[in-house]
Amino acid sequence: MIKVFKYFIITFILSYFVVWVSDHPGRVKIFWSEYLIETNIVGLFFIFLLIFLVIFFTLRTFSNIKKIPYFISNVRRDKNFQLGNQTLDEIAIDLFKGDLNNLEKNSRKIKKYFDNRLFSTFMLINAALLKNEIPQAKKYLQILETLPNADYISKRVKVLIALKENDIKNAEEYLLEFAEEYKGDEWFSEKLAIIHSYKSEWKLAFDSLNLVSIKKNSDLKHMLANLKVLSGAKAIEALKISDDSIFVLQESVKELIDNSEIKKASNLIQKNWEKTQCIEIIEIFMQYKIKNISDSLNRYKIISRLLKKEKKITDETKLALAYSAYQAQVWGESQMHLDSIEKAKWDNRVIKLYRKVEERSPKIIMPVNKNKILSEPKWICSNCNFKYEKWQFVCGECNSVNQINWPKKNEKKKTEFNFFLQNPFRHFPHMK
Repeated sequence: MIKVFKYFIITFILSYFVVWVSDHPGRVKIFWSEYLIETNIVGLFFIFLLIFLVIFFTLRTFSNIKKIPYFISNVRRDKNFQLGNQTLDEIAIDLFKGDLNNLEKNSRKIKKYFDNRLFSTFMLINAALLKNEIPQAKKYLQILETLPNADYISKRVKVLIALKENDIKNAEEYLLEFAEEYKGDEWFSEKLAIIHSYKSEWKLAFDSLNLVSIKKNSDLKHMLANLKVLSGAKAIEALKISDDSIFVLQESVKELIDNSEIKKASNLIQKNWEKTQCIEIIEIFMQYKIKNISDSLNRYKIISRLLKKEKKITDETKLALAYSAYQAQVWGESQMHLDSIEKAKWDNRVIKLYRKVEERSPKIIMPVNKNKILSEPKWICSNCNFKYEKWQFVCGECNSVNQINWPKKNEKKKTEFNFFLQNPFRHFPHMK
């Protein structure tokens, strides 16, 4: 209401002024270069209005002319933005397809379209490393080191190039320096632990990785637990870090048996059996420091009672029960568990155990199985697929660390889409 009243007063005053000027136009004389110009106040107003309009449109015209370069620049920028977005999409496809040549070309385009040097240079380095073009990678590294905000990335690349060149000495020196500079950094600490592991320096490897907060990284917790045992610490303590390692479980079972804690050892096996499905743990329980046949029978009774409580009795469980019965010299029960395994799923382990039972008990005869006998499962490196009879921490073929796994273990399999996602050790050289 107050605003309406204000507008009314202003309108009234202006209207009154216009009416008064119209009724009393007066006379205005202007002398300009010996010329006399006579008009009234209304005419003077229109003269000033005309001058104002001329000046306004003149300035606006010059302003629009001045904006032409900016307009052209904006058009070019919008075009580059659109092309840059398309190039980013192509880079994503190149990464999944593993097309390194296109990846290199598109990385150069990103630099052109977005005037971005850090991302494009990093992608060029990555492509060069994957193509084993070390001199080219070093050239891009020199550019990367001059860019702002690229210090951390350039140092990681420096380590990777040293590893690609098999220059382990320099790689270790870099890692020691950078791990100190970036204390608690997961990447530098992990790679330093890997270098120490190559040289079987388990304590140094454990100390390097132990500085990192790895609460949410199950892979590093698994690695740290293995290193703790390898460095000479008690396996039971390593279980507190991660109970996902079969090696740590095996060593923990041994420790408990050493302490005459047979029931605790069997409970530990039963607790983790569903996910491990590794008969080697049962072999340790049934063989490690066995005193006599009575001791074997006692352990068989304990472990068989626990394994039979499993919700799902798998073929590995049946084989474990058969093996335990064999070690306890309960031939009939061993045969019963072996026969419960579907013949189409028999592997060499079933055949070997059945023959042993057959040798010990003349009454037992292995049935004829016309199905193809499956190969015996072996430890396998998830990086190079090389198979091993026994677990080891470092793969002798590709030198990947903590990547040798039991194939029967129940775990979420990592989907291998492409080179960019599948192999975290792809830049590491083959150690001699």
